[in-house]
Amino acid sequence: MPTFNDILGKHNLQSPILYGISNRRAFPNLEPLSYLELLFQTRADIVQWREKDLPAEQNRSFVQRGVRLASETGKLFLVNSLLEMALEEEADGAHLTSSQDVGEARRVRDRFGARQSLLGKSVHTLSEAVMAEAEGVDYLLLGPIFDPLSKRSYGLPLGCSALQEAVQTLSIPVIAIGGIDESNFEEVFKTGAGGAAGITWVQREVSALL
Repeated sequence: MPTFNDILGKHNLQSPILYGISNRRAFPNLEPLSYLELLFQTRADIVQWREKDLPAEQNRSFVQRGVRLASETGKLFLVNSLLEMALEEEADGAHLTSSQDVGEARRVRDRFGARQSLLGKSVHTLSEAVMAEAEGVDYLLLGPIFDPLSKRSYGLPLGCSALQEAVQTLSIPVIAIGGIDESNFEEVFKTGAGGAAGITWVQREVSALL
């Protein structure tokens, strides 16, 4: 089965990557479809559609558009938590919340025969990260690394030393999240992290496009 970095390579992408996460509610005057299209015009190498509050069929139409945009731009498109929808619409993968079961997600992926589809997961401690790797995810979002900029914290900031320890401990890519923006991209990348993820920095780039 291809690794996360194998799949990046097929899209002419390489670590460290920029991983943008959607938050359409930050743009209440913008149609969600227009917002999605703007996300693909930012520097994000990976776009994660994280709009779990939308009705399923409405969300499906955005996922379908995201899949087409990813094909057109060469970026990767992942869907937060909605694994079966991501697989049905042939997104590049799904990102699991910290409470979702990796084993069940892998069984669903196997049932679809989607061996090329990525599975990521959010974790907040090194022990959670080690467990998720053992369960078979392809990459992790670890955080908060710094004080979060856009949502409540799940705990005290871990800091770059903890990020570096996770990178050195695990064999799968660890992507930093939490308080990440242009001011600390380089600090994050120096740890060997697979990339920098966030909501706020990509919001700023969308705003600049309006």
